Amino acid sequence: MNYNFNINKIVLACFVAAGTGNATHKNRPSHGLAIHKGGDKTYVFSDGRKLNVKENDIIYLPKYSNYIVKSKEFGDCYAINFDIDEDITFEPFVIKVKNFSEITEHFSIANKIWKHKKPGYLLKCKAELYNIIYGLSQEYFSEYFPSKKLEIIKPAVDFIHENYSKEPISVESLSKMCNITPEYFRRIFKCFYGISPIKYINNLKITLARELLESNMYSVTEAAVRAGYVDMAHFSREFKSSMGISPSEYKKRLKQTT
Repeated sequence: MNYNFNINKIVLACFVAAGTGNATHKNRPSHGLAIHKGGDKTYVFSDGRKLNVKENDIIYLPKYSNYIVKSKEFGDCYAINFDIDEDITFEPFVIKVKNFSEITEHFSIANKIWKHKKPGYLLKCKAELYNIIYGLSQEYFSEYFPSKKLEIIKPAVDFIHENYSKEPISVESLSKMCNITPEYFRRIFKCFYGISPIKYINNLKITLARELLESNMYSVTEAAVRAGYVDMAHFSREFKSSMGISPSEYKKRLKQTT
């Protein structure tokens, strides 16, 4: 939940009916999230780790992992398999979902979109997965971090979201809004969001630029300007660092998939 990553592609979005699916998985080819509508299963990993999954649970399954699924009680589930830009793996985990119906709906939409494969389906599936991860992160942060500290930096966070594409924003100006030192602001911010304030702002700008390109209504230069960039060389470096390819190449690939 603390790691900021970019989804490279959706490999599969599916519904797995009770009693179906493979029990043994070797060298898993992609990352995966699965939400269980019912049942009682134990995932036994090659390192001896065991994770129990029941109704309303989401399990994360790392790329390259090896495991066996042992079902005490069969149940349906939705799953999304995906790759990210970075070649990095995480530990498997299980989360008990509070907002189960809303997050399940995102899984269900992704499954339908994947099945019909209409133009733009890969981007829509990716959007649904981002919605799922966002929902999980909100539950995680609300449960594990004290809300009083979040309130301290709330004026700055609100300002960031309202102005990140309009003007340059410094940590010094943000900390003044909260009446704390820049060092303390950075510490609280990273505690909640897992990255520095400047990296967070850059991610917002790149996400907006990417969405504008995906709309097919803006050129690379127009998308950069609307996202708050004045230096095209800087924009290209930031975009490539985040997405793994240049903005012009990204736009070219979008045309090939639609």
